[in-house]
Amino acid sequence: MSFVTMEPHTRDLLNADELLAEPCLPASQGKRFLNLLIDFVFFYIIMVTVGVIMFLISPELLDSKVLTNRVTSMLLYVAYYLAFEAWLGKTPGKILTKTKVVDKNGQKPDLLTCLWRNLARLIPFDTFTFLREKPIGMHDRMSGTMVVDDRPSLSLDQSIRNTPY
Repeated sequence: MSFVTMEPHTRDLLNADELLAEPCLPASQGKRFLNLLIDFVFFYIIMVTVGVIMFLISPELLDSKVLTNRVTSMLLYVAYYLAFEAWLGKTPGKILTKTKVVDKNGQKPDLLTCLWRNLARLIPFDTFTFLREKPIGMHDRMSGTMVVDDRPSLSLDQSIRNTPY
């Protein structure tokens, strides 16, 4: 997987896109872990809310089989991440830690890439793939995505000042 990186000495000073490009570096393990914790809290708030609504509508809905509840929870888990990442390129956890999901070109991933990324989250032990030296999870590798720090783009003036001559 190759992500867009550009050495300052190879930049074309007449091409604004190249001039403003910054390397995509993975977010730290600490930020990835914090993303996970924050998103679990938000997800479980949503799950409890859905459960209360289901109970108010029909208490029998919550008396269904354990397998049905697990499948429903997994689908809601995928839907939570899919909705946020396809719409904003970031979940509430990523918003709070100032990180975002990007594709191989450093752009917000499309819907299909986000779907693949979030279905891959259901693979058992995916969460533990962040224990490696580089915090790029299995779902990142499988979908060709990466979580990076969400730095504001440099203005043209700032970029020119930061370019070595």
